[in-house]
Amino acid sequence: MKKLFALVLFSSFVLASSQDLERFRKLMQQAEHSDSASKTLFEDSRRSYDSSRKPIALAFFALGNFLMAKHSTNPITQYYYFSKGQKVLEEAVRKDPKNLEIRFIRFMSQDQAPAVLGYRSDLAADRKFILSEMKRTSDAYLIRKIKSYFKM
Repeated sequence: MKKLFALVLFSSFVLASSQDLERFRKLMQQAEHSDSASKTLFEDSRRSYDSSRKPIALAFFALGNFLMAKHSTNPITQYYYFSKGQKVLEEAVRKDPKNLEIRFIRFMSQDQAPAVLGYRSDLAADRKFILSEMKRTSDAYLIRKIKSYFKM
């Protein structure tokens, strides 16, 4: 009976995690042009990380910070969100350096960050990692996004 309960509990956790990931990916696409989607991604990913402690939730929280910076009109607020996003994303990479999606999120963030902010130090290493590891993943969504981003 204990094994069955543990299996049900584990299955519920895995299902919730995959649903979070799908929701965050969808919000990421919408947040590019939507302030409200940015806020939802920011808040939901923070809550997800607080409860799960998963580095991928932390990476989406970082992305939420970058998108909040993008939609802000106040330069001080923009810089605050950008700096927070940078710090949080580096923590996510440090916690799970072999995670393809986290490295892809960092690549896209650095690639699109204004050069004046100086957040571009990992572009070459991340690009090499992404193109190498993409061949080993079975995540069709991630492969499609990477191929689209790199115009492959």
